[in-house]
Amino acid sequence: MNSFSVAYKEPDQPHFEKNTKQGKLSPGKYFSYTYRGLNFYTINIKNTPADELEVILNECEAVEKLCWDAQENFHEYAKKRDILTYVVKEGKVVAFQIASYWIFKNHFIFDLDETMVMKECRGIRMALALSAVSCRTFYLKMSNMKDVNRMTFISLTPNIRLINLLDKLRFAIRFLDTSFNPSQNLLKIHNSVLERKDAVLVHEDYPFFLKGVFPGSMKTAECSYKTSDRIKKILPPGLDLDSRGDAFLFLSSFSRIGIIPVMVILLLKALGPKIIFNRNLGIISFNKIKDI
Repeated sequence: MNSFSVAYKEPDQPHFEKNTKQGKLSPGKYFSYTYRGLNFYTINIKNTPADELEVILNECEAVEKLCWDAQENFHEYAKKRDILTYVVKEGKVVAFQIASYWIFKNHFIFDLDETMVMKECRGIRMALALSAVSCRTFYLKMSNMKDVNRMTFISLTPNIRLINLLDKLRFAIRFLDTSFNPSQNLLKIHNSVLERKDAVLVHEDYPFFLKGVFPGSMKTAECSYKTSDRIKKILPPGLDLDSRGDAFLFLSSFSRIGIIPVMVILLLKALGPKIIFNRNLGIISFNKIKDI
């Protein structure tokens, strides 16, 4: 797998190297976008210098510990992935998303491995904004691949709040090839994901619900979040999002052209109209994110 960088050096911001010896976060080197006073940064995990990466991962790990009872070493986990997008407010990381990608036949598959948002920043579509940035980043990567003509999004979550969010978007996604209305091709990708992750289903008659993926990681209060009757109908018997850490596998597949309007809507909804002209992520931009 070829690695790629999505970093952009903002000339009027301080370089990260000036503060790595003190272990402080000053990530101007990887700046990509500012929205509502929040600064978004994206790095290629495999290409980021080790000293800089350690400082960034330390900050993200602190966020994870406030949101999640991790079952493995965060640094080891993160270094197996491809990109990390994180959000800084007043010099402090308040949210992040780790993502990876691979090619399956003619599909560019990108997996949002982990998304963490501190409580103080919830309720402002932070997870959606992080996903929008990751989607745009991976689309730019896919655009250079001649034999890949479909893009498949993966999100694996034990958080019932996120499942409810998808339910609220049902009118926008009901005609798409998703976990809620899967094609035979998407079910094949579903099976390949199970094999890749060495996972099993909670119940063989209920695809997309994986057993024991995040054992003991979710907070009880988060798992008790209310859900709609529509979602209750698709939940398999014996599902345990809390102690056993079962998870919902959301897949959504798009053609190379079909992903464009969805991506534009996602960017506008999550990050506002200025994102269209952003020099790094913008739809109308002559300076797309470049490999460095």
